[in-house]
Amino acid sequence: MPPSPPPLPEVIHRARDYARAGLEAALERLNPDQARICRYYFGWSDADGTPTRRRGSRSLQATMVMLAAEATGEDPARAVPGAVAVELVHNFSLLHDDIADGDEVRRDRPTAWVVFGTGPALLAGDALLIEAGRVLAAVGGTTAAQALAVFGDGLAHLIRTWGGEEPFDRARPQEIRLADYLDICRGKGGALLGTGAVLGTVLCDRPARDGEGLRTAAHHAGTAWQAVNDLENIWGDERLVGKPGFQDLRLRKNTLPVITAMHSGRPGTDQLARLLAEPSPTDGDLRTTADLIEELGGRIATERIAQNHLDQALSVLDTLALPPPVHDDLADLLYFAVTRHIRTR
Repeated sequence: MPPSPPPLPEVIHRARDYARAGLEAALERLNPDQARICRYYFGWSDADGTPTRRRGSRSLQATMVMLAAEATGEDPARAVPGAVAVELVHNFSLLHDDIADGDEVRRDRPTAWVVFGTGPALLAGDALLIEAGRVLAAVGGTTAAQALAVFGDGLAHLIRTWGGEEPFDRARPQEIRLADYLDICRGKGGALLGTGAVLGTVLCDRPARDGEGLRTAAHHAGTAWQAVNDLENIWGDERLVGKPGFQDLRLRKNTLPVITAMHSGRPGTDQLARLLAEPSPTDGDLRTTADLIEELGGRIATERIAQNHLDQALSVLDTLALPPPVHDDLADLLYFAVTRHIRTR
């Protein structure tokens, strides 16, 4: 029996309630088979459609939309379509990512493509993406046009990042520039979080520039989040992470711990390169590889990068003119996104 996921900050529970009705309405508009796949993926039902309460998305992006709206001083209900849209797109990206990476487990149970087939899972993801655009378009007027422009830019950033990953995995890790990989981290972890910040702003009829400070904080937090994700996908407790141990090593992905270990200049990098080149590693090979990455400093270097970007995210928040309750909730959100722990105030 997997352990319970870590407790969520109160602000995330509030954001889940904020977006839930809109998400349910969006799924009601889908083809019934695609809706069933999505409800399973959201943790709302079992594969046969029986309602359940299982682990789903942490709703970080939806929370950012809600808090960005609250920061404007306007009625945050106006930004609900933005929270729904980013949550739909987040799950679209994960449905596709599971297929691209061959991941068979997410959120403590088989991934959608394993249960329902690759084609149906792809189409379900596509349906979520289309519905996200429709939700924003339904806002109407110039506000919808601005929101769709922000949404389109954020989605383009995400897709560009996605397309940039594969060349990194083909390259030798010692040839990858750290700054280039951190750009990938910012896009994977921060593109939608940053988009949520600006969506929450423009849906309350404020100029997009008013959300740029929050977008910067989100990008730093997203970079830290992805660094932590790289750590979890090697050393994380698979019962909490919801994926098998050593997953990124199994898939031969050049992630931050691997890159920083190979850039360490320490004795042992040649051995690590040989282990990483092994096409069919055993579980023993994977454990040896993980241990060697740690010996070469890849684990601690990644931890330091994550902490540095989290510190920068929180520092950016301190420079913004935010209502104190919103500032505290944003700090709770960004801290939890990176650490999976509730911040002590």
